[in-house]
Amino acid sequence: MAEAATLLGIQEWAARKRVERAVEKLRLFFTRRGIAVPAAALTAAMAAHSVQAAPPSLAKTIAVATLAKSAAPSASIATLVKGVMKIMAWSKAETVMVSAVIVGLTAYSVVQQQDRLKLRELNNASEQKVAQLHEQLSARPRATPHFPAPPVRFEAPPSAKAQPAENVVERNINKPGKLTSEQIAAYLKSSGRNAATLLAAFRTSGDAALLKEAMEKFPNDPQVAFEAVTAGNLSPEDQRQWLNAFEKAAPDNALANYLSALNDFNSGQTEQALREMAAAAGKSFQDYTLIRVQADEEAYSAAGYSIPDAAAQATSKLLLPQLAQFKQLSEDTMQLASAYNQAGDSSSAQSVLQMAANLGQSYASPSPGEAEISQLVGIYIEQKALQAMPPDSPYGSGGQTVQDALNQLTQQKTALVQLDQEAGPLLSAMSDQDYVMYKNHRIMFGERNALQWVVDKFGPR
Repeated sequence: MAEAATLLGIQEWAARKRVERAVEKLRLFFTRRGIAVPAAALTAAMAAHSVQAAPPSLAKTIAVATLAKSAAPSASIATLVKGVMKIMAWSKAETVMVSAVIVGLTAYSVVQQQDRLKLRELNNASEQKVAQLHEQLSARPRATPHFPAPPVRFEAPPSAKAQPAENVVERNINKPGKLTSEQIAAYLKSSGRNAATLLAAFRTSGDAALLKEAMEKFPNDPQVAFEAVTAGNLSPEDQRQWLNAFEKAAPDNALANYLSALNDFNSGQTEQALREMAAAAGKSFQDYTLIRVQADEEAYSAAGYSIPDAAAQATSKLLLPQLAQFKQLSEDTMQLASAYNQAGDSSSAQSVLQMAANLGQSYASPSPGEAEISQLVGIYIEQKALQAMPPDSPYGSGGQTVQDALNQLTQQKTALVQLDQEAGPLLSAMSDQDYVMYKNHRIMFGERNALQWVVDKFGPR
């Protein structure tokens, strides 16, 4: 940013604001076309791709478009478009993201060259004014104070005193995370009232009317159904209706089956609950954490939060109600297994315990954007199920026993706790720029891997 400010002849904070506004415009470009991309991801993508070598034809195209003052504006635009199309053909780009980044960088180069020409003219004029002022000052008589000078106590003004810099984590840990109705209205006006934006507005403001609007307008959206069944304000009949809608909208998502199973247990329909848990086996698992965080980050950004603060708010203030429901479902399943054992049906008890273990394994490995607490809850659930099994009985397809699996889970939990202890102080001392990099790692690889990156990069060596 300092280098950019020097080239443009402006203050560093002004250069930073220009970049943030440009990235925000690019993010809105994608959002209006149905692609939810956080500003932090765009910044990381541009940083990663800006160092790639461009073909020689591009440099010639940009130079002609920038310096040929006699060319018409439409011809310059056509030349730029033609150059961008050559890049796309040359690189065989497979995603819209990379193409958009190249267009942004090309346009920036043109604007930068124009700004340099203007800056050169301003510098020439400034040099002339400085020379005139120097001549005027030289003609004035020089005044000399009397010595010795009287004693004076110099004290820096309050504004000049060094102020303790707050880390991004410290700034946001106790900061209220609820947006005002005015901020939400501005966000929805700029982003539109679709399912994703209405849900983000609901989560970041707590306004239940926004969730109700999403339920009325988008009843077939799986994320709307998920928010509806986990919000905790539906009647038993409506809860069952939205669980059915969730299963219909996301037939391949085991989460819908697990939440339905919990509802069946609470309703006394034990056999139906077991059918739902059996149906979850072999399905993929998606709890929408990454999507929810990205959407909330956009809402905070639209409300005026900086990129690091928006990321911190979206991550720290996001609720994960499904974790408590998973824990309750595991306890219901364990009670059922105990009842089977008391009835002398050890085979059925083992089958039910395996279902509980499968429930915990849904969070067995860190996934993109996943919170570390989710993995800890998964370990807890699987441990409880395994502790009720004979320790020497086989478990899994790798030839290990139940005790082997328990030992591995204990090691994983210990490693996670130790990682938290090492990374916590480092996060509290991290700069805004480093925090954005940490957030990008979390989006791509999950919180556990992101914390490991923090320890490896900033920890003691």
